[in-house]
Amino acid sequence: MKALSTIKAILSAVIWGSGQLLNRQYIKALFFFIIFVGFVGTELFTSSYFEETSAYTKLVGDDLTDTWYQDNLYARYFNIKNDNNTRANGFGSEGYDPFETFLRSLNIPENATDKVTLSSINEENMLQFIADDLKEANLPTVTNLSNNQSVLAKDFDLTTGTLIERRGILYFDENENYYIERNVELEDGSNQKEFVKTTMLYGGLDESDILLSNEGLTKFEKLNEIYNVDGTFYLRVKIDGNFRFIDILNQSVVDSIEMDNNKVELEGPMYVIDDTFYEYYEAGMIYLSQRLQYKETPFTRIFRQALYYDYSADHLDYSNADFNRIMVRLYLNLNLELKEAFETQYNNFFYDKAGFFIRSYWSVGTLGIAQKVNFTNHMSLAEAVAGQGLSEREFSLFTTPGFQLSENIPMQGHVSTMILLEGLIGVISSLFFFIFMIWGIVDAYRVSEQKRKAEIVLKDVDYFKDVYERSYEYIILSPAMFVLAFISIMPIVFGFMIAFTDIAGNESMLDNFDYVGFRNFIAIFDFSSGLGQSFGQAFWRVLGWTVVWAILSTATVFFGGFFQALILNSEKVVFRKFWRTLFILPWAIPALLSQMVFSVMFKELGFINQFLKDLGVYDLLFDLGMLGVNYESLSGIRTLFYLGLDNIQWFTNPFNTTFVRGSIIMINIWLGFPYFMALMTGVMTAIDKTLYEAADIDG
Repeated sequence: MKALSTIKAILSAVIWGSGQLLNRQYIKALFFFIIFVGFVGTELFTSSYFEETSAYTKLVGDDLTDTWYQDNLYARYFNIKNDNNTRANGFGSEGYDPFETFLRSLNIPENATDKVTLSSINEENMLQFIADDLKEANLPTVTNLSNNQSVLAKDFDLTTGTLIERRGILYFDENENYYIERNVELEDGSNQKEFVKTTMLYGGLDESDILLSNEGLTKFEKLNEIYNVDGTFYLRVKIDGNFRFIDILNQSVVDSIEMDNNKVELEGPMYVIDDTFYEYYEAGMIYLSQRLQYKETPFTRIFRQALYYDYSADHLDYSNADFNRIMVRLYLNLNLELKEAFETQYNNFFYDKAGFFIRSYWSVGTLGIAQKVNFTNHMSLAEAVAGQGLSEREFSLFTTPGFQLSENIPMQGHVSTMILLEGLIGVISSLFFFIFMIWGIVDAYRVSEQKRKAEIVLKDVDYFKDVYERSYEYIILSPAMFVLAFISIMPIVFGFMIAFTDIAGNESMLDNFDYVGFRNFIAIFDFSSGLGQSFGQAFWRVLGWTVVWAILSTATVFFGGFFQALILNSEKVVFRKFWRTLFILPWAIPALLSQMVFSVMFKELGFINQFLKDLGVYDLLFDLGMLGVNYESLSGIRTLFYLGLDNIQWFTNPFNTTFVRGSIIMINIWLGFPYFMALMTGVMTAIDKTLYEAADIDG
């Protein structure tokens, strides 16, 4: 049945050699199966299919381990809970209620101490608890600055309030109109300062009143210092270099106030509603260049205390990288959406678990998905977790020798250039394996059909002998083809695929980028787009010069060599062998060496210019205005003959590129004409002399 042959072919596609096995061709089946094992083995041995992978392995530093949380952190909590002298931690002998609830969720009884029971405590669930504890204790709040009473922001309507701009530099005129400075970009790309009308404290811009200079205006600097004197709130300012105070409600200027013990410590934005002032506080937000901190909880204080003693211990090997790692993990647990995105991008199945071949196809298809990350928001935990600004008595890790908290923790994402290169290597390698797969499929089907039709089937040994004889040329060339695929074809494909991406400059070579289809090619033809105005116009200029170069460089060396060969082939020329040997020397000298010599000879202070100067050619060029004048003073056809200011700029003339290109073409004649001279000489030598004699007779 023909269907049986099809089934054997399909089986050969799934497990190479299985079709040959069913055809009872055991040597052939073993041959294809060994290649199959090599293919699958490469995939498996380069993978992590049977290993646990985690996005957090890409963070620098080491975890504290589950044991630390069980033996150190929990043990410290247990001791503090049961020590009557340490009740100042914010809870009594009944313990810290949120943590006790957490322990009950893990089925850990109160005051448990045995390791088996505590084994359900691990780093992941402990960090999540600490994050939840911080989040619950640091919900956004609104504080009435008159009585210091706070309410949750979700229960207060701030939309009716007006934000007080308490820091910044303004300028005002004699009519007390206030202006703020800003930079605007003009059509020519330059920047210009302008001063837009605003208000003293409430911001906002009046685009109908713009000044181009602050001349005649008085400088007004808000210093972000708020004072509450008997219920009246003042903002400290500096007016024309003198310290003053602004009554915020009526915006009047006061020379002095009672400053002692009246300063209001503000961190978040300040609002006014119905003549009452409020502060909005949200941990983690950045306001006035300051990151608002999470406030400690009773448990984070114990956590910091445990870290403090371990970081201070000489026998324990903890590094700053380990603590930075904890901070980032806590920050991610505070922001679960970011955590999910982080774990998805940095623990991708195809990149982190798949083997060489599957990862390669994914890499070529996607160019990677993980973006470069620079963690900074973890610094909002510096006070609560690390004790920033606290004393040694309050277990500040900043008081331990050598401790340093990194404000920026970079994390490299998928580098698309490397991913594409590695992917192409894998794809091309797999294609060579697929040649054997297709061979096995076709062979299994063909042999099965031969047996079905009772035709002669070659034995395995005879079959391989026949393949060797019929494909000898391809077998011999296969190593060269394999190498050629990687050193020649792969770079071409790489460059071709890069053209369809949004790669932009050297920085993106170490970053992640995406495919954009034909957008780049469309932009080249659209001179109104940014890419078209810059790269597009440059592309067409380069393309035009490339066409001119291709024509002129080829024509000049061809006809130069042709005429030289024609002259040397004439019997009227004496010492022809000498001249032929002399003229072939440029071809014998490596082109790179010749180019280096020419670059030195044709420098502005090089031998050629000095030689022309000694001959008096420079005097003539100065008289003709081709040297010694500014290019801006030239016009019309004279610009085509501009050679430089003080010396002839053979290769570096930025104003007369036509002259530079002509110089390069002339030098190229020296490099290229000997080849064509030798070629034409060989052709002319092979012409029968009787043809010349016949031509002479015919006149």
